[in-house]
Amino acid sequence: MRSGDSSTGAGSVEFAATDQTGLTLIEAMATLAIFAIGSLGILSLFLGSFSMSAQNQNLTSGYEIAQSAVGVLRANGAQALTLDGATVSATQASNTLLSPVSQVMSAYGMPPQSQVNLGVTPLNGNGQCPCTATVSVSWGNGAQTYTTQTIVGY
Repeated sequence: MRSGDSSTGAGSVEFAATDQTGLTLIEAMATLAIFAIGSLGILSLFLGSFSMSAQNQNLTSGYEIAQSAVGVLRANGAQALTLDGATVSATQASNTLLSPVSQVMSAYGMPPQSQVNLGVTPLNGNGQCPCTATVSVSWGNGAQTYTTQTIVGY
């Protein structure tokens, strides 16, 4: 009984105040739930960064492949019109002049369904260069594309 309590009773039990430290099961579960939610947020950031990294790598590969095709067009000067409509994949090229582009695609690990399309159009309409050349590199079944345009054969 507490002091100063005037009531007396048979079978009374005295409760002593104790200083207990530690966590109850509910407190521990709440802490783990908060930690899990925070961890999932951080995990989603990591997964997003991996996805962005892969996308940036693909764009860089597309740029390098397109520049390789532009190099072939420029190297052929006034004959660039012969490459109008040409296509290149990682395994084959529709024109033997574009074999180096196919090798670059293989070196970058582009899948076989990726493709380079070339379009060459005369600037002055007389069927001769200088020409506008459009190079499109597509991969992922056409879901992603990198396109560049330049003037060749001048």
